[in-house]
Amino acid sequence: MKIKNALKIFFKNYTLVLKVAVTQLIFIAIIFGTGALLASDMIVDVNTGLTQFGIIDKINVIVSEISSGNFDAQRFNLLTTELRDALFAWGASVDFFYQMVAVSALVILAVTLLTVYCTNFYMVPFNQNLHDFMSTSAKIPYLWRFVKSFGKSAKTQLVYVLFPLMLDLFIVVGSLGVYSMVLSMLGLGGVILTVVICVLLITLRKTLFAFWIPAMVINQLPVITSMKEGFKLLADGFGKVFARILSAMVIVISLSVILLFAAVNLWTLLIVVFIALHGELLIATICMVEYYNQSNFGFYIDQMHTISAEGIETVTILDDDDEF
Repeated sequence: MKIKNALKIFFKNYTLVLKVAVTQLIFIAIIFGTGALLASDMIVDVNTGLTQFGIIDKINVIVSEISSGNFDAQRFNLLTTELRDALFAWGASVDFFYQMVAVSALVILAVTLLTVYCTNFYMVPFNQNLHDFMSTSAKIPYLWRFVKSFGKSAKTQLVYVLFPLMLDLFIVVGSLGVYSMVLSMLGLGGVILTVVICVLLITLRKTLFAFWIPAMVINQLPVITSMKEGFKLLADGFGKVFARILSAMVIVISLSVILLFAAVNLWTLLIVVFIALHGELLIATICMVEYYNQSNFGFYIDQMHTISAEGIETVTILDDDDEF
């Protein structure tokens, strides 16, 4: 029932959701477009190496065979071994290859951190707008909220990059490491198990910080204090919050995988990013609703319907002279 209420609020505020998602998509396109222009020579060299040593072709074969359903562990190990050998051959043909890879990895990490920092400024104003709607059914202009909360958003994103984002990167890198050292022997089953482990760990991380921004927005607390307050309130309903965030994650990942297996091109990638942004906003809505529920707050799901602290839905009939 609670996730149903979150979905109602999400779609009732879809204009806000769409504004945030489109804005984020534009920011991401500008950042990566600028980065591609600045690193155009390096991109050409990388593309030449990937083509010359057949790396792109080998990756395409692996993806196509996985999507075909006719795939076994022995075949998977053979193809991944060929891919690894091609990468080593490419590295042997280029002077200072591994040093350049290390520098490139650091640059990519720095750009990723900067991108996340700049594009996640929506978190505080989006949650503020959700709180306004749920507490009074009011819809405040997003741009006004964005500008007014800019200072708090800057502090919040700095903490986000230092803690939650670093945990996400650690989970992804750790999952890939476990796969390469242990699970790769299982073939396709190892890939699936790695993805499942990664998704569960990412969901766990999102659950741990689920009440951070709601506590900040609703209680007007400082950034670090609101994180601690969120941890305390989460203790009683951790399992429920985890399950609901996991449900949203599974839906988003399933849609993305279906699209990517159907066709991999620029438009598909844009749609996948767009879906991922919607997923993040849906998870934020779920977290706000769960915070209200854990705090025993009543809330609006639209101008006519409210949910009491006990979880009972009521309908308000407005007279012509009433002001809502």
